[in-house]
Amino acid sequence: MEPENIHREDRFMIYNVMGKSIMVETYLNEKFKFICPIEECGENIEIEGVIKIVSLEEYKQVLKETVKKNKEFEVIKTLNPTPLIFDGTVNGKRVKLPAESVQSLAKRFVDTFLNL
Repeated sequence: MEPENIHREDRFMIYNVMGKSIMVETYLNEKFKFICPIEECGENIEIEGVIKIVSLEEYKQVLKETVKKNKEFEVIKTLNPTPLIFDGTVNGKRVKLPAESVQSLAKRFVDTFLNL
C-alpha cells in the first residue's frame, strides 16, 4: 500500500551503503548521483541510481540480503513502509538496497520512541 504523497517525497534514507545509512535528496524513479565525502562518511562514497517502488516480494528479498550481509541492519526488518529500494551503484559496484522515505522514517521514530 503506497501513501498518496510518496511521489512528492524528495528525501530518502538508503540502508547499508557500505555499512551506513545515507540520506539522499531525489524523487522516485529519478536518476541521481550523490557523493558523500571522506569528511562526512569516513570514506568517499559515490551513489548513483534510482529509488523505486518494487513488489513486496522483491523488497523482502533485498531486505533479507541486506541483513544477511550486515547484522547491524537487523532493525530495518521491522519496517513496514512502501516497498522501496535503491537500484544502482555504490562506488561502481552494482547493488540493490532497502530505502525508506524520510517522512516514513520520522513517523516510525515518533511512533516507536515517543509513543505519540
